[in-house]
Amino acid sequence: MNPDMTIAPTGSCWVLGVALLSSSLSSHAFVYSAEAIEGWVADAETGKPIEGVIVVAHWQLEGGFEGGSPVNELKILEAVTDQNGRYSLPAWGPKFALSGRLGSKSPEILMFKQGYKFQLLNNDWYRDRDTSKSDWDKKTVKLERFYGTLAQYAEALASPSSSLWVAGVDVGDRSGSYCGWKSFPRMLQALDRLEAEFRTARVAQATVVSSLKANSKYLANKGCGSVSEILEGKER
Repeated sequence: MNPDMTIAPTGSCWVLGVALLSSSLSSHAFVYSAEAIEGWVADAETGKPIEGVIVVAHWQLEGGFEGGSPVNELKILEAVTDQNGRYSLPAWGPKFALSGRLGSKSPEILMFKQGYKFQLLNNDWYRDRDTSKSDWDKKTVKLERFYGTLAQYAEALASPSSSLWVAGVDVGDRSGSYCGWKSFPRMLQALDRLEAEFRTARVAQATVVSSLKANSKYLANKGCGSVSEILEGKER
């Protein structure tokens, strides 16, 4: 050790470390926030507002070898439209991200109400866009009714179910949480009711809910609590 070197008091080291970390994060754009989002949902045929549409927005961090793999979720929010078809999601941040980067298409917004097609919305991509804003703020989204069979409806839900699984569970295999699914309980409850209809009609296709039930013990061991209690609306 250099005899001229002195060891700073523990408190000073901690303050210096926090200052350096904050400076480093800020300079590398690893500090994120998002503005509030307000929007409306209407029936594509009638133009009338739709009440009870479940809206899930999530801000996904990407990383991995090629930089495009989901590694974590910065934030997951859920809302339900009122009698005027209006929903709102609060602003959040700042939040620190020690790995991965927020893709310019975030947030991804998923909308669902039984009897309608599942709607998935993203931001338009362009370099260096402001990721704190959503392209869908102050916009009206029109949902189309689904007129196919129950089996076709189940098949159409496969892709959004996959998105919900990745955001809510799968990022746990990287640097994220296995418990993100607890952030969209009303979406899961709606899909669980729909799956009951699938079983009655002997439709084999399942949603993200079946995957959660199949992994309930594993998720409980990860500290996520009870899948069944979330589906029954018992856990707050």
